Amino acid sequence: MPKVTTTEQVLRAALARAADRGVDTIPEDGHLEQDLGIDSLALAELVTDLEQRLTVVIPDEETGRLRTVAGLRALLARLVPSGMDTL
Repeated sequence: MPKVTTTEQVLRAALARAADRGVDTIPEDGHLEQDLGIDSLALAELVTDLEQRLTVVIPDEETGRLRTVAGLRALLARLVPSGMDTL
């Protein structure tokens, strides 16, 4: 049986890679730059990573407004169809 990965797991793993820290250290509502050290270049890489893993397109204007983990989670909730998990 294939392993099912939720959008939240993909998000947390991508944030951990972008911030170069463990998944368990990602705050639920941390600030991307201040708390995680994700600058504009790292954010662009994070967005690309999420787009590839979740097969979504995150518009540039949305990327420019991202400031927090919660904001990114809310954006993905709008873009990823409900119940859509990756295998």
